[in-house]
Amino acid sequence: VTLGGSPAGAAYVEKKHQAGASLAQWQGCSDAQEEDARTTCSKHIQEMTQPEIFSDCVFDMCRGGDESFAESLAEFFMPLEKSSI
Repeated sequence: VTLGGSPAGAAYVEKKHQAGASLAQWQGCSDAQEEDARTTCSKHIQEMTQPEIFSDCVFDMCRGGDESFAESLAEFFMPLEKSSI
């Protein structure tokens, strides 16, 4: 079954599937980890002006992402924000 996305993403999901991990069972953050994720995301994304993107950033960080996830989200969405001005 092909879900789309990048080959790297597909390989990651396949590796988790073969290891017996369920995407539905992946756990989120503890309160302290979520606070760290929020702090990191806030360096790159404005929570008040981009609440959905900020929420996605925190979600990704809580599931194994690092600061590069926040940087990538900011770089991807900044051109969209500037073009709507």
